[in-house]
Amino acid sequence: MNTRCLLAAIVAVITMPVSARAQSSVQAEPTDDHVWFEPASEQARTLRAIVPADDSRPSNEIEARVLIAHNRERAASNVGPLIWSDNLEAEARDWVEELIATDRFAHDPRPHGHGENLWMGWGGRVFTPEDMVGGWIAERHLYRPGVFPNVSRTGDWVAVGHYTQLIWRGTTHVGCAIATRGDRSILACRYSPPGNVDGQRP
Repeated sequence: MNTRCLLAAIVAVITMPVSARAQSSVQAEPTDDHVWFEPASEQARTLRAIVPADDSRPSNEIEARVLIAHNRERAASNVGPLIWSDNLEAEARDWVEELIATDRFAHDPRPHGHGENLWMGWGGRVFTPEDMVGGWIAERHLYRPGVFPNVSRTGDWVAVGHYTQLIWRGTTHVGCAIATRGDRSILACRYSPPGNVDGQRP
């Protein structure tokens, strides 16, 4: 029973093959789960939203649960709720379906200008939306309030980058999509405006 976690953050242009990521993964506490977090590049900290996100509502129960999981943690951090965006969901869906179809796991290299969190799980169990978002929330134990990028107890913001994007005060909209093939599931979320900006507080 192994869990492999590659801790990381938001928008990135990494195209590292799965075999290379496996070699650089970090061993975590043993569980029945198999989970990947995609690493971020330095570009993640400089992108800005290109097109304002639209105000929408989740179109199904899964989307609603993903949004609730985000907003429950934001409320616990005294941050306002995120609004669902169909435009961001469509972006996330296009990318996650490409990833699942091509058996890859990497951030979208296109200049979309939004924040992005990626999660992947596989193995002999079904992951709930709460499990998926919970993987990002679990980074909270390493989070240290401060000015970005000095927000991690490890000294490396990458260790909490999913979490800081999720609770980023300046982010107002989110759209997410899940794709599954075989025993592999991927969740992609897009955020607008993006978080993890140098010199700002989450």
